[in-house]
Amino acid sequence: MMRTRSFVLRAWVPLALVVASPLVVHAQETVLGRWSGRVDKEMQLTIRGNNVSSNTLSGQQLNGRFRLATPLPSQDGTVRVAVERGRGEVSVVQQPSASNGYTAIIRMLDRGSGADVYRVVAYFTPSNMGRRGRGNMGQGMGRGNNRINNAATLRWMGDVDSEVEIRWGPNGVNQRNLGGSSLRNARSSQSGGGIIQGGSVTVSQRVGRGNVQIVQQPSAANGWTAVLRVHDPQPGYGHYDFDVTWQ
Repeated sequence: MMRTRSFVLRAWVPLALVVASPLVVHAQETVLGRWSGRVDKEMQLTIRGNNVSSNTLSGQQLNGRFRLATPLPSQDGTVRVAVERGRGEVSVVQQPSASNGYTAIIRMLDRGSGADVYRVVAYFTPSNMGRRGRGNMGQGMGRGNNRINNAATLRWMGDVDSEVEIRWGPNGVNQRNLGGSSLRNARSSQSGGGIIQGGSVTVSQRVGRGNVQIVQQPSAANGWTAVLRVHDPQPGYGHYDFDVTWQ
């Protein structure tokens, strides 16, 4: 059973004193905050404005704390995470948009035995970053603006019994069963521009009685491949139809 925990948010001291991450914050990118605590199996952090909550999806419910630096803005953008400590997978499974009330969801998956300590820093970059060129950078920025307006979109349809994993990357679209009966009537088509290195994906679900989650955003570490998971909780097959946008 899913258990929810809300955090009491406290202001950070100056970031130079608190954030010990070796990663550089890029232009127009802001630090949202840092979560530290122990994870046993799987949990999610949900961020909306200055509200943060945690959901223990499996394993033991353990204590953790999110220290807010800046509220998540009510605007389209990309949230990324930097893992300072933790042996498992940490990914952004929902990017903020108008369709979800500008809510970001971060997933922590620990496959090891027992619990492990995690320290994760969350960052936000607005979608309009780089839309205006300056001087001799104008041509390059123009290409970036076209990339945003001509995002690649994957439409996927199929009948799912239990759980299916879908991978979309430079080598096309692949899917495999993770549980239940074999996938049926799977179809996919791509429109818009090509997939881009350094982009991120969002999901818009048309049809489906279960949920579609992004378990990995594309990155250099996974060969610029987006990984999604369709979870159908009811007996028998459920039909799914959704769009994945890469920008």
